[in-house]
Amino acid sequence: MLRRLFLLVSSIIAAPASAQEQPPLIDSSAAAMISSEVSGAIAKRTVQSISQHHRMRGSEGYRAAAELIRDQLLSYGLEEVEIIALPANGTNYYGTQRARPAWNAIFGELWEQRRQGATWADAERVASWNSEPITLAQDSISGSANAELVDVGAGTAEIDYAGKDVRGKLVLISAQPEAAAKLAVHKYGAAGIVSWAQNQKQAWWGEDESLIRWGHLDTWKDPAFAFMVSPARAHEWQERLRRGEPVRLRARVEAGRSPGSYLIPTALIPGVDHSREIVFSCHLDHPSPGANDNASGCAGVLESARVLKRLVAEGRLPRPKRTIRFIWPCEVECTIALLNARPEFASRTLATIHLDMIGGDTEKTKSILRVEGSPPSLPSFVDDVAFEIAKWVNAQSLKFADTGSGDWPLVDSEGSKRALQAMVGGFSEGSDHTVWAEGSWRVPVIYVADWPDRYIHTQRDVPDNLDPTKLKRAIFIAASAGWYLANIGQDEVPALERAMYAESLERRAADVRKMAVLDPAEAELVDRFSRITDWAEAGSLARFGLQPKASQSLVDALSPAAHSQGIGAPVYRRKAEPKGPMSGFGYSWLEDRLEQTGIARPALLDREGPRDAASFAYEALNLVDGNRSVQEIRNFLSATIAPVPVESVAEFLASLEKIGLLKMQ
Repeated sequence: MLRRLFLLVSSIIAAPASAQEQPPLIDSSAAAMISSEVSGAIAKRTVQSISQHHRMRGSEGYRAAAELIRDQLLSYGLEEVEIIALPANGTNYYGTQRARPAWNAIFGELWEQRRQGATWADAERVASWNSEPITLAQDSISGSANAELVDVGAGTAEIDYAGKDVRGKLVLISAQPEAAAKLAVHKYGAAGIVSWAQNQKQAWWGEDESLIRWGHLDTWKDPAFAFMVSPARAHEWQERLRRGEPVRLRARVEAGRSPGSYLIPTALIPGVDHSREIVFSCHLDHPSPGANDNASGCAGVLESARVLKRLVAEGRLPRPKRTIRFIWPCEVECTIALLNARPEFASRTLATIHLDMIGGDTEKTKSILRVEGSPPSLPSFVDDVAFEIAKWVNAQSLKFADTGSGDWPLVDSEGSKRALQAMVGGFSEGSDHTVWAEGSWRVPVIYVADWPDRYIHTQRDVPDNLDPTKLKRAIFIAASAGWYLANIGQDEVPALERAMYAESLERRAADVRKMAVLDPAEAELVDRFSRITDWAEAGSLARFGLQPKASQSLVDALSPAAHSQGIGAPVYRRKAEPKGPMSGFGYSWLEDRLEQTGIARPALLDREGPRDAASFAYEALNLVDGNRSVQEIRNFLSATIAPVPVESVAEFLASLEKIGLLKMQ
């Protein structure tokens, strides 16, 4: 180990400065062509077009955005351009995803009224679907009300309604509408809901009281309509109500669900090998404007398609060895549906590069770009490819910011000159990459995403918040990694293994720091699984038809450390169907089955680990392979996430067996 480290460091020191400036792994001439062709300004203009559409699943706005993507693909000369349509009527299933019907709104307005003599008349329009569609909660149904407003706090507990008459009135709540509809509307008879639910917690949470949050109602139960207002508006009403002044509103909604389709635009650049694909993914849905989330990721995938297609068509890049595919599904649920309805998509895919929020101007949105990889249960060299390229872009952008010069500044003419300062490494959940990497399909992933974003899911997530330079750099990272993965051959393995070794040293350093604060038994697990990860990454080359230099067998490296006994002894395997994660969007297969069978909710589902890590339940199921025991799965979770009782893991997996997902060996 020390000799390898000495040789590696010596070779780096001996390399000329000009060589160290060249991009890692990818051929420098290919990188230069991709860099010169990628335009953050073009991507931002695409964002401006997409953000005009209110992109709820199956809606007319979503269809318009999907057709926009399709038409651009055709104009760029991509091949096999189509919009895949998968029926979604509320009764059919795609694996673990119950297909949600389309939701459309025709009209929605909320007016505040003022007394004029003995009557009340409209005085101020508070919310309008036509001018600001985010003000109408998703899955609202048709309805109307002309009534007083009653403040019920969060609106999610019985005590919120104590001593209050809300029947036939509109209720003001601080929670999301779906959390209050059962009590407010269906138990206590409220005519409708007005919510001032706030955004995801981050350091700037609550500072801007003018933000209006995207609202949701349940697709399957407790039908109602709801409008969303800002905290500032809600606080004004609350103060007036405290003084005994009535607040009277008039609401009217024309909206509802109907059978529809999951629409998924797709296209490809054919490779020499049609049977293997590298996939670029994003998610096309979300409310208008939804610029960073996620018109930016959609524009990034489209720009990657334009750039690579043009370079190949003009002969500046060769035809890729493997096919490169591009897809634009709705978030999570469309991806689950696609991989179940069209299983060849997963079987052909060697790796997926997923873009979800990639352009937030740091000074405006406070966003930091994250470049992450696969979950710990799926070690892959694919992660290291993205990490190496992203770190190089960080260094090049910092050099340019520091000195004003550089061979690879990756600056867009319409963008900023700030250093990228992306956070590189690790894994977190939150988008479609978790579907691809889930145990049903186990496709290695690269995840490029912004977090935090102070304007996410609000009316202020607008194109003006995006930085074309950041877009250019994020797209360059994705396109370069994708091009490399589409073309890597055995001759590139030595350089790749050096990069993998460098990344393993960084992981090892993080593990050593982690071990320092653990008790000896848990620290030993971290050490063991750190070594297993290195061997598994070497083995991951075989997925691409490549041969690693490592000689120790992967099977030996992954064998259990000791015989498991008692509660930790059972070994499970997952049944072939249904495929997919336990929770999709708007539907949880697991929660549904637990309710149907009367089985208590396993504690592992609510156990919190580090934010920048996989969840315990997600990884526990991923690790079920017919070989690992409950104890071994517990040990893996403890080593890669945080210490967890074996009893919690045993309860969770036993519950999955009872509802028919797992079978004990």
